[in-house]
Amino acid sequence: MPENNAVDKDGGFLVRKVAGRTRFVATVPAVGLLISSVVLALETLVALVVSSGEYLMGEISLHDLTIDFIEDADAFLLAVALYILSIGLVNLFISENIPLPKWLEFRDFDDLKERLTGVIVVMIGVFFLGHVLKGAQGIDTLWIGLGCAAIIIALSVFMGTVFKHGD
Repeated sequence: MPENNAVDKDGGFLVRKVAGRTRFVATVPAVGLLISSVVLALETLVALVVSSGEYLMGEISLHDLTIDFIEDADAFLLAVALYILSIGLVNLFISENIPLPKWLEFRDFDDLKERLTGVIVVMIGVFFLGHVLKGAQGIDTLWIGLGCAAIIIALSVFMGTVFKHGD
């Protein structure tokens, strides 16, 4: 049987060639995530400065300022997570030669999903904390807490079974 340059024993020369040339498609979501990260971080910084000014002018209480700061921390966390996902896409699809600290290395797409899932868990916890700090009480708070707990438990089980065991 004559040898064909379009196919080899590793799964296909042509497929690898097309994938190699189209990997730059990942640039679009990477840039989108970077832009959303910068916009969210800047907008949150503005909100933080405004809240601080309102507190200094006596327009809001220290308790309200604390709640605002917790919500700002949550938004900053999301901005950093979006930035990390942007770097991860570039690292996985465009260039593996980006020098990254060990804790920020990405081996595969699951590493990106794991980081995002972890951020979602933390954000749900911060959301519930903000809800409670705003003085929420009663059955609605119980239901919100149970809903948050159910999502966190489900995501934790998902992370424990899928990411830790490589399934």
